[in-house]
Amino acid sequence: MKNLQNESFMIRCLKAAASPSRICRYAHTFSWLQLSFLFLFLTASLMAPLTVSFIKMDRFDVASFMPAAIQQVNDQFADQLQGFQIRNGKLTGGKSSNQIEEGQNLLAIDTKHEYETSGENGRLKVTGYDNAIIFQSDQLVITDQNGTGFSVGYAKLDTELKEQNVHDVEVLIDTLWLAQYKPMIMMLAYTVIFLIQLFLTVVLAGGIWITKISNMISIASFKEAATMAICASALPAFTAAAVGMVHFDLITVLMIHSCGVILMISFTFRSLTKSRRYNGNLHSGGNDDKSAVI
Repeated sequence: MKNLQNESFMIRCLKAAASPSRICRYAHTFSWLQLSFLFLFLTASLMAPLTVSFIKMDRFDVASFMPAAIQQVNDQFADQLQGFQIRNGKLTGGKSSNQIEEGQNLLAIDTKHEYETSGENGRLKVTGYDNAIIFQSDQLVITDQNGTGFSVGYAKLDTELKEQNVHDVEVLIDTLWLAQYKPMIMMLAYTVIFLIQLFLTVVLAGGIWITKISNMISIASFKEAATMAICASALPAFTAAAVGMVHFDLITVLMIHSCGVILMISFTFRSLTKSRRYNGNLHSGGNDDKSAVI
C-alpha cells in the first residue's frame, strides 16, 4: 500500500477535506505543526470576507450603540454647522460657539473647549449632561446616556460643512467614528472568529477522543482526533468564506461554518463506526461460513 505520508502536505489537505471517509484515512498523516498551520489557514479564510467588507466600509452606524445621543441631532444644529470646515484635523470657520441645551441633552460647537469631560475613551462623560454631541476644534465628543462615550479625532478628513441636514450630520459622525476605530472593530471581529473556531475545534476533538476512550471508534491518539476536527472544518470554512464574499454577514458566515462542521463530523463519526464494525467482523471471522477464507 502506498505510504500516504509520502504525498505532499497540500495534496493530503485537499484529499482529507474532500470527504468524511478520507478524513479518517488521512487522520494519522499530519504533524502538530502542520495542523497548526492548517488551523490558522482555515481561520484566515473565514476572516477574508470580513476584511473585504471593512475595506469597502466608509461609515459605521453609531446610532446602533449610541441611539439616544444620535436622536438629539436636529435641523437647528445642522444649520449651525454650516460655514465650518475640517482641514488638517482641525475644525475652523463659522461662529466661535453655538450650543443647543434641552434638559440633560447637549448639542454644541465648542471651539474654545468650554465643556469638561471625564472618564476614559469608550466610557467618556460630559459633565452635567447625559447625551452630548460636541464639535470641538480638534475632536468630536459624543456621549450617550447608556454610559458609552467617545472622543473622535478629525483625522485626515478634508471637508466643508455647507447645506447640512440631519442625515448629513449623522453621516459625518459615522464617518469620523469609523475612521478612528476601524482597527479596533476589526481586531474584535478577528478575535471573535478565532475564538469560535478554536472553541469548536477543541470541543469536537475532545468529543471524538472521548468516544475513542469508550471504544466506540478506533483512533490512535488525540492528535488524530484534532486532525479530524480541523479537516472536517475545511469544506465548511471555504463555503462560508465564499458566501461571505458575495454578501457579508458575520452571523450568517459563522452559522454556515458551524453547521457545516457539525455535519462533517457526524458523517466522519458514522464512517469511523462503520469501519470499526467491519474490522470487528473480519477479526471475529464474520457471520457466515466463508469468513474463514477471508
